[in-house]
Amino acid sequence: MSRTVIAAVVAVVIAALAAVAFFVTSTSLDDKVRKDAESLIPRAYQVVGQLAQLEAIDVANKAERLAADQSFVASLKAVDSKTERESQARLGFTKFTSNEKEGDVKPDIIALVDKDGNVVAMNEVPTVPKQWKKDSGTGTIIPALDVALGNRVIISDTWSFQDRVMKIGVAPVIDPDPSAKPNSPDGVAILGAVVVAYAQSAQQAQRDKRLLGTEIAYYDGKKVVTTSFTKLGQAEDTGKTKQLTDILNSGQVKTSGQTKVTIDGINYYAAAVEIPRSTTNAARMPKDYPPVTAGAMVLSPIADPANTAGPIKLFIILLGAGALAMAMLGLYLSHRRLVSQVDQVELGVTDIINGNVDRTFRPVGPELDGLANGLNVMLARLLGRPEPGEEEFDDDGNPIIPGRVEFEETEEGKAPSQTDPDLAALAQESEPDYYKRVFTEYVAQRKAAGSPDDVSFENFIAKLKVNEGKLKAQYQCRAVRFRVVTKDNKVTLKPVPIFA
Repeated sequence: MSRTVIAAVVAVVIAALAAVAFFVTSTSLDDKVRKDAESLIPRAYQVVGQLAQLEAIDVANKAERLAADQSFVASLKAVDSKTERESQARLGFTKFTSNEKEGDVKPDIIALVDKDGNVVAMNEVPTVPKQWKKDSGTGTIIPALDVALGNRVIISDTWSFQDRVMKIGVAPVIDPDPSAKPNSPDGVAILGAVVVAYAQSAQQAQRDKRLLGTEIAYYDGKKVVTTSFTKLGQAEDTGKTKQLTDILNSGQVKTSGQTKVTIDGINYYAAAVEIPRSTTNAARMPKDYPPVTAGAMVLSPIADPANTAGPIKLFIILLGAGALAMAMLGLYLSHRRLVSQVDQVELGVTDIINGNVDRTFRPVGPELDGLANGLNVMLARLLGRPEPGEEEFDDDGNPIIPGRVEFEETEEGKAPSQTDPDLAALAQESEPDYYKRVFTEYVAQRKAAGSPDDVSFENFIAKLKVNEGKLKAQYQCRAVRFRVVTKDNKVTLKPVPIFA
């Protein structure tokens, strides 16, 4: 298998493992987010219902406590003095607000109304801006107030006023004088009523969101009036308010069960909860009393709003890319290290093929040192020279190779002259006789030249055969034989190519 194929296989395996990890992680995280979102809706639905009931009880209790304050009784009885009426009403307002606990949400409206439905005074409003009576002159624009002015009943309800949904509590102000003439079916004298109202604001919706763990939107009828969705910090995202109104009008979200809706490209599980009303005497409620139209919509995103899965997915991608890069780098470095050693061994083998049988293989690296040593042992045994570890070294640390044989160098591709008169005799000489004769002549002439050598016959013949093979390929001839030549006191072997 080639190095390229190995690299490709490693890359594919790492990429496949990273893809599987990414897919499994993404699927498990998305599934967990979906299940968490689905499980939050029933809890939020139940909590919103309970919270609305508690708030209804709370606002009814505040209205009842206000109605029992004698300052309001005195204000409503002071029919001859407007100043006295307003003074007593402000005193009642002050006592009520001073008794509120620190941190309690302040009512948006605290008002005192006479028995005819006229607003006598409003807390922190010097001049009553507008009366609540209908244009027809009969009744008021607050159904709960109409009921409380005619019956001894305390009502907690919702009321749409100036594009706001308000939680409202209404309680009649009863004349404690036993001699007062009754004007209600309960046999009591009703002087007027107090109204306490809290607007459903974006701030309240955001507080509810922190309590519920889901987004929440308050609506009245078919219009969403405020939501917990924010943008730019704490500012309400009014763009989503319109989208939620369209969803509400489409009938997708119902008060039974949950459904899936899409807002700004994000899927949500959603469910609607009616905001209940409460009364202390349901029998006194008129049959034509308006039905409940206000409610809350809880929404749980089927996505990770904080995008906590994003860093995990990015980490897997980076981990896969890093592993792939490290694997490729490791393969490249290993390739470079191994190929460098292979090249050195290959260079030595080529050198030997070209006739340099005195060549030895030096250590090339941990991976191929064993091969280099094995080649040295093989050459030593073939050529009869000392094996690795048994050789002698010169002053420069190079191994001393005994029995060195010198060959006459020829130009590449150029054959020696074919006019040699002894060529025919040399070609017809048998190989054993030829090798024995050339060896004897070489050793004799070396001694005569004053450079005797202990070259062995096997070593000498091996070197001859190696050079014969190299020169046959170079000259493209039938055979190559050597003649011993002495020139300038140097003994060499001169190649003689034989073509015929």
